Amino acid sequence: MSKSLPFPSATCQPDRKVGLYYTSLEVLRTSLLLVGSILIFAGLAHAAFEAVRHGPGPMIPWQIVAHAALGLEFFIGAGILNLILNPTWASVIFATLTIVTRKLLTLSLKHQAQGS
Repeated sequence: MSKSLPFPSATCQPDRKVGLYYTSLEVLRTSLLLVGSILIFAGLAHAAFEAVRHGPGPMIPWQIVAHAALGLEFFIGAGILNLILNPTWASVIFATLTIVTRKLLTLSLKHQAQGS
């Protein structure tokens, strides 16, 4: 009796699919970091432009905090994907610090909105 061997493509296919999965997660994580960084930078640039155009006012800090909070939302997504790709304590700390920073900015934004 001869023992049949599995097809070579059948043994290589799961490894390729897993590699593609991790590569797509890495691309998504990097894209989230890029979009978050662009949003924060655009918010700072927009606030600076408004400050030069209209002079300093109460809306300038609000715009900066709002754009930073939105950008940090993307950082949180990237941090969660980083936990999937690289489950280490450093990843847990990074994700936790990002979430805490985002929450502090949100509380600051709510406090500022209530004070206005």
